[in-house]
Amino acid sequence: MKIDRYNRLISDSKSAKGFTACFTRRRGGSKWIVLLCLCVVFLTFSALDWQITVADTPHSETEAAPDPSDQAAVMENEEAAKKLLRRVIFQLASGPAFESKVRQRVWTTGREVVGVGTYEQSGHTTGQFNFQMTMHDGEGKHTLQQMSDGRLAWTRSEVAGEISLRRVDVARLDEWSAASPRENALPLRVRVGGWIELLEQIQPEHQLQIASGRLQGQPVWVVTATLPESKQNEVMQTSGREEWPTLYPVKVSVVISKVGNKESGFGKFMPLRIEHWSRAMDEPAESEAEEVAQAERLISLVELYSIRQIAPPPIERFRFENRDAEVNFTNETDRYLKRFGVSVAELAPIKHYR
Repeated sequence: MKIDRYNRLISDSKSAKGFTACFTRRRGGSKWIVLLCLCVVFLTFSALDWQITVADTPHSETEAAPDPSDQAAVMENEEAAKKLLRRVIFQLASGPAFESKVRQRVWTTGREVVGVGTYEQSGHTTGQFNFQMTMHDGEGKHTLQQMSDGRLAWTRSEVAGEISLRRVDVARLDEWSAASPRENALPLRVRVGGWIELLEQIQPEHQLQIASGRLQGQPVWVVTATLPESKQNEVMQTSGREEWPTLYPVKVSVVISKVGNKESGFGKFMPLRIEHWSRAMDEPAESEAEEVAQAERLISLVELYSIRQIAPPPIERFRFENRDAEVNFTNETDRYLKRFGVSVAELAPIKHYR
């Protein structure tokens, strides 16, 4: 199957009621949209579950998914998808240092916002990375920075002049973990932030599928994680909504490179793009074909390009310099301790600074 271009489905006043409308009805609402667009790049250091963005860009060719009626084939395919994602995550954490450019195109509430940035990491299980993104919404410049030196991981966002700081003491996650790490398991400190956490977050509670395809002539794998209908019903019940939140994804697709450099092999298993899809807007379809086509719509697209292997940078490249002494930060270490199942019953509670 080949999809040449994504459909641009732009929210109108009818579909915007709900989550989006609460931001667009107030003065200065655009800054909140930009904040959410920044947050979608990495879902780390935040309790937000909302994804935003829409793009118009060539998609990859993919082979047909396994027949849903063949349960054995479906289970085998899902296991292969899980295995590939684990391979990608380990490659990112343990592989060589690399840098890339990052692009995000945003289309929400009838407007487009474009973000560009860079991503650099040391690899070799250091947990050191540095990500920066800048977005322009026509009214101002907004930034997101996320970095870790393997000891402290920081997220700094500045939207419409308002600065937010969050920190995770990643080195202490390993110290406080009583259980010995399993063979071939990643240290907890490298699972906070960056592409690793983003990829780990799409696996729980999703049904996975894998297919082969081509992206701009390059052979790729496409791993698709779909939120089951039972989980979608659970979201509706817990949210108390009558309509599906327009910015909440029901599917995530990760396009992964199959090939690397002929000499070094670098680039194989590298994620090239990450897509978030939501339910289509509730609009009447003129035909059954249109009804099927509108089943889902792209709400988020992040692309990595100009990827190249580099020598491991000095640790100073990954140390956060806090120039916002007047801004109190929030320590989110305890949230990650709970997420990783680390028992801290005998430890003093971690303070939150606000």
